[in-house]
Amino acid sequence: NRLQNQNQIVLADAATGALTSLFTERDDAWLDVVDDWKWLDDGKRFLWVSERDGWRHVYSVPRDGSTSTAVTFGDYDVISVQLVDERGGWLYFMASPDNATQTYLYRTRLDGRSPAERVTPAGQPGSHNYNIAPNGRWALHSWSRFGVPPTTELIQLRGHQPTRSMVDNTEL
Repeated sequence: NRLQNQNQIVLADAATGALTSLFTERDDAWLDVVDDWKWLDDGKRFLWVSERDGWRHVYSVPRDGSTSTAVTFGDYDVISVQLVDERGGWLYFMASPDNATQTYLYRTRLDGRSPAERVTPAGQPGSHNYNIAPNGRWALHSWSRFGVPPTTELIQLRGHQPTRSMVDNTEL
């Protein structure tokens, strides 16, 4: 709405124009625009990003809009959703739980029953970016930190195994 204190998901029947409200989120002050929600389980539920607990997290919401379940939780914000691996049951996302100047890739189970685990290696402090293949097997991984120029490599996502260096910036 114009006050930006309500987000609503509405299904529309293209033939009749009939509207059905599935889910509404309200806040007295303000809500961020949610444009990265995704249907799961053949349309039986969807993933929704919300700050309802004071942190930006991902929730699983049934199609009827009833009680949602937190997929991510903790004292950090989900910066962005990188991949929803519905087949494997994983949600990959970027977060900065310990230092706002450093971003890392995390994953958690789509059922929300376990805490997130860091995918980015602990020995690489800094800012990371990932372009993950739709099948979740491969990713282009770029990272840098103060005093270390950006590098880009192709990795196997499982185990974060480097396969090929694309840009190493050794001379820099």
